Amino acid sequence: MYLCDLHSHSKISPDSEAELLDTARAAIAAGLQEFCVTDHCDLLDLDGNPCASFDWPAARAQFHAVRSALGDKLTLRLGIELGSAPADPAAARAILAQGGDELDFVLGSLHNWIGEEGCRDLYFSDYGKTPALARKAVESTLTHTWTLVTQCPDCYDSLAHIVYPLRYIHRDGVALTLADYEEQVRQIFTEVAKTDHALEVNVCRGRDLDCWPPLLRWFKECGGQLVTVGADAHRPEDVAKGIPEALQMLQAAGFDCVTTFAGRKPVLHKL
Repeated sequence: MYLCDLHSHSKISPDSEAELLDTARAAIAAGLQEFCVTDHCDLLDLDGNPCASFDWPAARAQFHAVRSALGDKLTLRLGIELGSAPADPAAARAILAQGGDELDFVLGSLHNWIGEEGCRDLYFSDYGKTPALARKAVESTLTHTWTLVTQCPDCYDSLAHIVYPLRYIHRDGVALTLADYEEQVRQIFTEVAKTDHALEVNVCRGRDLDCWPPLLRWFKECGGQLVTVGADAHRPEDVAKGIPEALQMLQAAGFDCVTTFAGRKPVLHKL
């Protein structure tokens, strides 16, 4: 089984203090063969303010330093988690262009409300007090995800954590799943599949496992072949948590391979 983790954060991200070297060493200790750092670049920050830049010099500097220190102990990739690209597609494309040939992988994510609720991160909404807001959050996320996959396909390689709003909806005690939105999710998955993009199984440090089996079945039925896995670690101790289980879920869903990316091109590895 090819052990890889394609979603992690370092101190380049606003919500992490991790040194990439410590994180990469944790990846080696966990038995990973390939590891990708995907620091946050959100076109809307946590408070909903527009942001159209990414610290590429710092990202490159730490990447090269760590890769040199590790040698052949780990295949290390340079990625980015590009959030809210539909909010400013021109800025998203400009940021990715600055990544140049060294950029291996782009996770396309949606963390924020776009055009409503102050454009803040979905984390800050209180879904327990207003359960109707939970449905609104899922509907908004799926609407803008559709925009991402249909109008900005060059702004992502793998569709990140489509279950993101559910993290905080469940946190606040509201029972909601994507089963109520199956038709809309299948439309998104069909578009992802036919454009040769990947779907990310994001296990959120091993916390989000139960939600993925039906989604993987839908994705496969929609023609999906490329799947990446990520623990979404923000601390070294969370690297690779839930990854073996994610790979087992892929096998159970009928997938033969897990996907990684090099130079923004998919590479398939037998499970």
